[in-house]
Amino acid sequence: MAYEARYVLRPNPGADLGTVIESLKAGAALWKKHGAPSPRLWSVASGELGSYVLTVQFENAMEYAKVTDPLSADPEFRRWQANNLQSGAFTWVRSDLMREIALP
Repeated sequence: MAYEARYVLRPNPGADLGTVIESLKAGAALWKKHGAPSPRLWSVASGELGSYVLTVQFENAMEYAKVTDPLSADPEFRRWQANNLQSGAFTWVRSDLMREIALP
């Protein structure tokens, strides 16, 4: 049963978009460092226009836990989170963890 983590954010007015994108790339690299197979960054094209979504997909809950437990404990990840708060470049809209329901 597949799992997907989604992190939706919106750049704050006046923020440098290049800085926002670079920060998200750095975040994706940290996910990869801990074994996430292929983090992806999306630009919302309909609905919450102006938002960006970082997605990370896993085969199952065990694979998700193998990545998120060490990621959460990584001092580099914690610094990345703190730097994002200090920069004020973007605001988290929401985070979702989704579990796939198999369709017949």
